[in-house]
Amino acid sequence: MISRGAGWLLERGASRRRRTLERVDRRAAAVQEATLLRLVTRARRTHFGLAHGFDGIRSVADYQRQVPLRQYLDFRPLWQRAIDGESDVTWPGRPRHWVKTSGTTAGEKYIPVTAEAPRVAPQGRVGRARPRRRARRRREPPGGPDAVSRRQRDPRGARRALRGRRSLRARRAPSPAGDPEPLLPRRLPDWEERVAAAAALVEGQDLRLLCGMPSWLLILFERVGRARQLAGRPVRDLRECWPNLRVLIHGGVSFAPYRRVFEEWMGVALDRVEVYPASEGFVAVQTEPSGGLTLMLDYGIFYEFVPVEDLGRDRPRRHTVADVEVGRAYAIALSTPAGLWSYLLGDTVRVTAQHPLRLEITGRTRHFVNAFGENVIVEEVEQALVEACRRTDAHVVEFTVAPRYPAPGDARGGHDWLVEFRVPPRAPDEFVRVVDRTLTGLNGDYGTKRRGDVGMHPPRLVTLPAGTFYAWMGNVGRLGDQHKVPRVTNDRTLADRLLALAGIPVPAPLVLLGP
Repeated sequence: MISRGAGWLLERGASRRRRTLERVDRRAAAVQEATLLRLVTRARRTHFGLAHGFDGIRSVADYQRQVPLRQYLDFRPLWQRAIDGESDVTWPGRPRHWVKTSGTTAGEKYIPVTAEAPRVAPQGRVGRARPRRRARRRREPPGGPDAVSRRQRDPRGARRALRGRRSLRARRAPSPAGDPEPLLPRRLPDWEERVAAAAALVEGQDLRLLCGMPSWLLILFERVGRARQLAGRPVRDLRECWPNLRVLIHGGVSFAPYRRVFEEWMGVALDRVEVYPASEGFVAVQTEPSGGLTLMLDYGIFYEFVPVEDLGRDRPRRHTVADVEVGRAYAIALSTPAGLWSYLLGDTVRVTAQHPLRLEITGRTRHFVNAFGENVIVEEVEQALVEACRRTDAHVVEFTVAPRYPAPGDARGGHDWLVEFRVPPRAPDEFVRVVDRTLTGLNGDYGTKRRGDVGMHPPRLVTLPAGTFYAWMGNVGRLGDQHKVPRVTNDRTLADRLLALAGIPVPAPLVLLGP
């Protein structure tokens, strides 16, 4: 049960939304097909629509025959034409705003924001209408003036394309002067200054609800705690700062690895609502306490689900809400009024229920480790970490897993677990044993390679000093916004950079902790 105040209003709104979703669910396939046909009709005279025969599309099957799945790199040449001044490329008109997204699978990415796009985007659904109207009046991109990172004039010196960032984060806090403007630290371009200013502002405010990515909220908590310590007012936990804080809205990464650290900081378990926001569109939200994210079928987005095993094939299967299977893992693709057509988000999901359709995020299509045929995915790594922390009373800040390749005189490799702990495990060797046993139980290929230590060594735990991951994010220009640490990589690029930042020789001469 969510408590009174902001939580009560949230539950009331959620209850109303649940009833709407139940009505939509009764005709989910028809709603989705009508959504697709509206999008196709609207874009039939664009360059993309003419090239793909949108005038002849009368059904989902027609659309899937004529429009292939695409990724960001496939769209980038088309969108560059729009940035350079061309109109009617993938959507009628020319997008004036471009939102910067995290780019975990394709580097730095810019997604078009059309006049219709805010209806389906995170800011348009999580934020209020009044700030959006104010942004349009000031000729600012959604997200506020601080979001503008660069302006690019087209070759004819005509209109400018404004590029900015969109992310899920706290929209406002009461200021001492009662200033109705959005949270002022958001206007600061430097991330370190922004976090320090935000911590100074909210430290003494009566916060009732927090909204953001868990990894970045922990940075804010740390700054608040540090500010109180320097001011001679140390706190045992953040209930002393925010006694009325009850609700956390979170998304972007799995919350499970952060749960114990959050409870330690807050001194109490908050009521949590998980959301699935992407810069490309607002996909799903948790509507039931039991978990699972309910797909937003009436936000103007057409969804397709591609079985993970079909990725990379010439003719992958493309399911809709009408024929997905519970328990199956899919890559998710969107078609939206921003001119995205069967656009692969890069996320993998598992369907957990059909009526209404609910899913859980299981990882990224390119985040896995398969150096020895073990094919370990993000979901399995996170489950192993949570179990190891539970068994050894450890609290994790950040982590990543990378392959450790065979060395001269040893034909076997293994995995390096690079972890930054807030509370280290009471027995590091037990932590490694639990990780190894859990992965063996979850993944048959991993178990085969580990059986008898024939194919792989046990995992190796590398404890990194506090702040190592944060320093890496700063070095690669990924502080703030939607940027995430890859949980699993199939090479050692990230691992070796973290070791170098931590002052640990590469490759590190570490003691192997066996089972």
